[in-house]
Amino acid sequence: MQSIRAMLIDDEPLAIRRLSRSLQRVPGVEVVGSTTSARDAVTMIAAEKPDLILLDIAMPGLTGFEVLERIPPETRPAVIFVTAYDAHAVQAFDVAAADYLMKPWSQARLEEAVDRGRLWLEARAARDVKAPLDSLWVHRHRAFVRIWLDEIEWIEGHGDYARVHAGESTGLARTTLKALEERLDPDQFIRVHRSAICRRAAIVGLHRKPTGAHCVSLASGAEAPVGRRYMHGLKALLHRTAA
Repeated sequence: MQSIRAMLIDDEPLAIRRLSRSLQRVPGVEVVGSTTSARDAVTMIAAEKPDLILLDIAMPGLTGFEVLERIPPETRPAVIFVTAYDAHAVQAFDVAAADYLMKPWSQARLEEAVDRGRLWLEARAARDVKAPLDSLWVHRHRAFVRIWLDEIEWIEGHGDYARVHAGESTGLARTTLKALEERLDPDQFIRVHRSAICRRAAIVGLHRKPTGAHCVSLASGAEAPVGRRYMHGLKALLHRTAA
């Protein structure tokens, strides 16, 4: 098991001491630094380059989210938010945190959070290798889960993130749609809009809405938008399928 280098950031010294003691009982984790200052944390993260940070949200000077904003996305470590409040869970999901740990937490729950951080790191490493994809790791309901490509119906772009639709379930992947398109097998997936990629086998029809916009119908009954520049390729696909 590869060791994880962790950094602890909380404005309460007692919270840091408790985290540090508890992490000593987690195999494969090395605490490489800690601070009670959110501003100092930005500098320390840049210098130490930890794999994982356990980060409080409500801190003086900067919030945990503001700390993350000051770290370039390409160098950002896996993040476990450690907080006494559940009001920020959705925002934590939006920034692709590995987990959201509520105070007071148990040893077992901390170890589960570290495991999710490890999965987050493994998923990023796999993405960086640029190997052909067989699945995507996404955030779903405060968990980091794997979705196999043949479960996906379509993928919706949201800036630096992609929302993966798999039937009635969705999950958020920390990658751009352009980056995904470069790695997805074009025999299995097709770009149908500047903000949408569909799995070819999930497409069951093409129709025009009353507004004049086109969209594809998917096996689950969901719809994805179709852009004009992608219409020719999509119609060719549907003609080949019909033949």
